[in-house]
Amino acid sequence: MTEPKKAQKPILWNDDFAIGIEVIDMQHKNLLNMVSEAYASLSESSTPMTLQRITKELLSYAIYHFETEESLMQEYHYDVEHPKDAQAHKLEHRKFSAKVVAARKEMKQGDTQQVEAMLDFLQTWIASHTQETDVRLGRFLSQKME
Repeated sequence: MTEPKKAQKPILWNDDFAIGIEVIDMQHKNLLNMVSEAYASLSESSTPMTLQRITKELLSYAIYHFETEESLMQEYHYDVEHPKDAQAHKLEHRKFSAKVVAARKEMKQGDTQQVEAMLDFLQTWIASHTQETDVRLGRFLSQKME
């Protein structure tokens, strides 16, 4: 019998994740901290209710963060000047949210194995999204906010 896959080690915030927009950087830092705290709270004794609370808080904060980014896109006309990139960026947000919602539904049906996989996905997604997609938005906003 094979051992179940261990969760990744939580990714900690460092300045390499910064995109240069203070409000977005702070929210990214908070998201990674929330994922780290979620990893720390996972244990054999984690109840389904605890896991639901953790994932609900993460999803709620992620949606709040996406709204912040998308408001800045609109305010500074990112969607007008870079429509394809803005559309792709928003689509990434929607896909992320849909994946978390689907994982939460599976957990409600009793599949608590999803939690570690979801946390792995969350932090990997946050890291790659900030380093690829959000960097472009950050450069754009930095020029517009000067």
